[in-house]
Amino acid sequence: MSMNKVSRLFLIAALFVSVVIFCGSVYASQGDQATNKESRTAAKKKKEKKAEGEKKAQEVIIHKEIVVTATRTEKTVFDSPKPVAVIGQTKLEERAPNNVAELLPELPGTDIVGIGANQSRPVIRGLRGQRILLLSDGIRLSNSRRTQSFGEIPAIADVTGMERVEVVRGPASVLYGSEAIGGVLNLIYRVPDYFQQGTNVSGNIGYRFSSADTQHKGFLNINGNVENFGFMVNGFYRNAQGYTAPAGSFGNITLAKDTPVLDSGVQDQNFNIFLGLRISQDNNISIRYEDYRSRDAGFGYIDPAEYSPGDPTIQMVYPDQKMQKLTLKYENRALQFALADGISVTGYYLNNNRLFNTNITIPLFPGAGIAINSENMTDVDTYGTRLELTKVLFNKHVLTYGFDYFQDNSVNTDTNTTEIFGFGPPMIQSDNIPKVPNAFFRSFGAFLQDDISLFKRMSVILGVRYQNVHAETKETEGISDPLVKSTDSTFVGAANFIFRITDNLNTVLSLGRGFRSANLPERFFQGVTPDGAGYQIRNLDLKPETSFNYDLGLRYRLGGFYIEGTYFRNLVSNGIQIEPTGELFGRLKEYKNINVEKLRIQGFEFAGQVSLDFGLSLYANFSKLNSKNLSNPELMYADTYGSRLNLNLRYSHPSNLFFVEYHIRHNGERKDVDLGTNPLGAIIPGFTVHSLRTGITLFKNSAFPQQIGVTIQNLTDTLYAEFSNASFFRPAPKRQVVLTWMARF
Repeated sequence: MSMNKVSRLFLIAALFVSVVIFCGSVYASQGDQATNKESRTAAKKKKEKKAEGEKKAQEVIIHKEIVVTATRTEKTVFDSPKPVAVIGQTKLEERAPNNVAELLPELPGTDIVGIGANQSRPVIRGLRGQRILLLSDGIRLSNSRRTQSFGEIPAIADVTGMERVEVVRGPASVLYGSEAIGGVLNLIYRVPDYFQQGTNVSGNIGYRFSSADTQHKGFLNINGNVENFGFMVNGFYRNAQGYTAPAGSFGNITLAKDTPVLDSGVQDQNFNIFLGLRISQDNNISIRYEDYRSRDAGFGYIDPAEYSPGDPTIQMVYPDQKMQKLTLKYENRALQFALADGISVTGYYLNNNRLFNTNITIPLFPGAGIAINSENMTDVDTYGTRLELTKVLFNKHVLTYGFDYFQDNSVNTDTNTTEIFGFGPPMIQSDNIPKVPNAFFRSFGAFLQDDISLFKRMSVILGVRYQNVHAETKETEGISDPLVKSTDSTFVGAANFIFRITDNLNTVLSLGRGFRSANLPERFFQGVTPDGAGYQIRNLDLKPETSFNYDLGLRYRLGGFYIEGTYFRNLVSNGIQIEPTGELFGRLKEYKNINVEKLRIQGFEFAGQVSLDFGLSLYANFSKLNSKNLSNPELMYADTYGSRLNLNLRYSHPSNLFFVEYHIRHNGERKDVDLGTNPLGAIIPGFTVHSLRTGITLFKNSAFPQQIGVTIQNLTDTLYAEFSNASFFRPAPKRQVVLTWMARF
């Protein structure tokens, strides 16, 4: 039986389970009809209470936020067994980021790689790309065909429709499997209210403009219900030009004038529809369809003539990308079976189709050089399912267990052309050999977690997971190599301890083992690297990465004051890292992925907030990270800042009529990096960025309240680049104004 058929059978089985449980729940709920009215009344009161809470938004501080990603059960940040951060709906609406990754530099322990409205991606504790798992409502958006350093882009999910974003710092492999070795970014969508009586419709409409990239973005969200049937439709359209960086100096690079960052714009759109049926208060079934499309989204670059004439020109651009996702989900939180009190089963299909072009020009002397051009098409079909059950035992144990499965079916085509010019008639070589063969990537995992209340002030969360990952090449036109396959399997575990010293003081100890299998490009890629810096050969003998991470933290709260501090240490074994072989392939250095015996990442994270009754609040965080290749200390390894400080001073009117906010971010310089031949220099310089934000609410008590926001980013017009964008120099935008308008109805 083919693997494609197997994946479909898994999906069909998951949906069959959903239908069986659905039918049984309908039968069981017939005896509950008398309580439906009371349930609706309670839900209505709950909604009113929530609205009242929104009116007092200035009183909410970070420890009260609810999170579910770290444990799959609702806990506050104060009681979470792992370091987590939440970006709530209010902040998402006020800040109107291009995508959620733009907000990560303001959180402890997180960072950003990539630029522009489309291509930024998360970095968590110095790990990025395929070491970070991107989720949407707990279901993976990542796929195995992305390259090692650049995972899936959060931009494929519509930020205007999100309720909140949860960031888990540190491995989460027990619950989520491979790729969650560095952390998890979970994008959680809003859902309509099922409990209102009759027919109700509400929503919001908005517009965003930013000056540096002359961006225009419009969005619309409509949600409502007809009794217990809920619906939600949202989407956006955006047109952003390439932005401009300011004049100035950064390291050894000097820009004499404001300079365009080419290929930093995008034209994209998103459509998202959700339909749900609430069978009873704890029993629902839903379907969600997402469609994202973008054109002309690039990695961005500055013409080398502007800062280092004679350097190669490297252009990497996605002329077209499409993502479609269909998710079916059934939940019952009052199952009352012998083996489970609650169940959640999800089946999903995801297609990610993208074109990727690389154009590299290497000058040899005036009028002569080498031009390397490649065009890649990747089409990935993903079928997956996740079954999750919960059971409460003896009022002291909350068991969460189940399995997840997915299969990526990857198809690739490549056109590669190399032209040597300036030595008479151009010498052109071309081929259609794919750099990565067509392949399957299949993952199965079974997990069990126990949340144990040991004593009044102490709880323990223990978890274990079995993980099996299989990769296998398929017949690929242009590749005559024999078909190969590889399977990795392991057990991973985690232990988290929370001890409440007093009602206001928590101490947290988190121990966890992570696991990540090499993805398709890491294992099978052969050809010129995307940045044109070398030629990469295959390594079919890569071992999976594993890690052991521990966090030790303290959290203290008292009224409007909150502070937390965490020390972490993550030791990655068999870390997959690309290194030179010492050989040449033509004029290019030869590279391949190898397993590095030990990589160590450690650091401190502090965050705190003071909120005063009259609306004034101060938020601050500080992060310090250090990375080292223990196997070869002379080979420097660093993939994020060394130190960073965020300060945010805010005043919110007691009735939430307006707010004013001033933000400062300082990144310290970093010396322990290998920047190769980049003209930036041996040190990545530090920088300080200032931002000013304000917002006002108009017609607050009317049927059509409106919010207007004004943000001035990079207030001092500083030339700088985030750490991960420095060696391949892609500076941030110049001083710009961001205007937002949103109306509710």
